[in-house]
Amino acid sequence: MINRSLYIILNLLSIILLLYTRKNTPIRQKRYILPLFFAFTGLNYLFEFIILIVFRAYSYFPKVFKENYFDNVFGSNASQMFVVPITGLFITLKNLPLRWLVTFATVLTSIELLFLKLNLFKQYWWKTPFTFIGVQLFYIIGKGWHHALVNKETKLIQWLTVYLSVFVSYTTLNFYHVSIFKTCLFTVRIFNNKYRSHVAMSTFFSAFCAVFFTVCIYMKKWKSFVSTIVFFFILETMLIKLRIIKINNHLMFYTLSLITKVVSISLGYETYYRIRGEKRYEKGMDHL
Repeated sequence: MINRSLYIILNLLSIILLLYTRKNTPIRQKRYILPLFFAFTGLNYLFEFIILIVFRAYSYFPKVFKENYFDNVFGSNASQMFVVPITGLFITLKNLPLRWLVTFATVLTSIELLFLKLNLFKQYWWKTPFTFIGVQLFYIIGKGWHHALVNKETKLIQWLTVYLSVFVSYTTLNFYHVSIFKTCLFTVRIFNNKYRSHVAMSTFFSAFCAVFFTVCIYMKKWKSFVSTIVFFFILETMLIKLRIIKINNHLMFYTLSLITKVVSISLGYETYYRIRGEKRYEKGMDHL
């Protein structure tokens, strides 16, 4: 119970910080909060995929899911979708100096040490000083990303931000509909643990889908929206026929898959329009 409670408290504190950041951000900067949140979360997801899933640096124990590996990924979510990105967002939008980067890195490192002591977190080859250095490096990257996105309006960073918004949405929703509703499982074994293999394959698939969805967003045509979703339904059906994906309930799988795609593309559109400062419904998009 203490495991679950402390992870939830950590998430709630992060959400409070997010709300405070939004309230105290100048109006002209508010539209960048969502894009930057997705960008920072996406960068953390990519880092965690390499460190947690591929190289198994550490494990989380929030005790939320019965399946240990899904529980591990849920614990990662608490850190990489809430704590680190939101503190980074606060530092970036407040334009805080170096001493604040060190302060927040010290706080997060102290939390890690506490979690280690309480057996809520376990390190394998990872060392706590890596966290202290890595968090500060992330904050510096976040400041640079903000400058490129907001001040310089770099096209590549804009595109990557939209891409990461779709990737984060798709990956997260995929994880939760599988872990909660047991909708599907990739059968390809990359690792000995089938759930670890599933998370790895699902991440690859989400990254692949996000490329097409991002192109769809930039096209700004409702027909491309529909055709992209249909294409991936056909692809998923083929993977099911080839037994690369195993599903338990067809209706539930396709329903939640549709919701995942629509929500991910919609959040990608929202990110796109916020970045460009355009109205949400332009010519060609008024049917969405």
